[in-house]
Amino acid sequence: MKSRMLWIGLTVLAVVLIASTAAVAAQQRTGTASRPAAIAGLGGACGALMRDPAALKDMQALRSEHQADMKARLAQYGSDPNSPAARAALTKLRAEHMNDMRALLQSHGIKAGTWSRGSMKGGATPGGMMGGLGSGYGSGIMGSY
Repeated sequence: MKSRMLWIGLTVLAVVLIASTAAVAAQQRTGTASRPAAIAGLGGACGALMRDPAALKDMQALRSEHQADMKARLAQYGSDPNSPAARAALTKLRAEHMNDMRALLQSHGIKAGTWSRGSMKGGATPGGMMGGLGSGYGSGIMGSY
């Protein structure tokens, strides 16, 4: 009797797992339809940017340009990325990227509020608007440094 109850319990568990997996897969297939609701929950400048298709397209182009700049810097200073010249180049690029992002937001009428360099880049939390330190090119809206 105990083994029969065990098998019934395992069968029920298997059915529940299969059903939940199918539900998650169906939701992922229709993820593009649910994206606006997810974006609608984003607040501030980031949310406004993500909701505006024209601003988002411009930001993606800016992101590609910024990534190319960072890869060029890495190619130039890759052998000694901590040299004074490499650090100066990085500081200059970060300032340019920050100003580009501010200009992009202003051009689309998005109020960014008060940003510090750390909060826009992600600071201690990887994946901020500009991407966190060392978090990889895919993190944040703008990628990483």
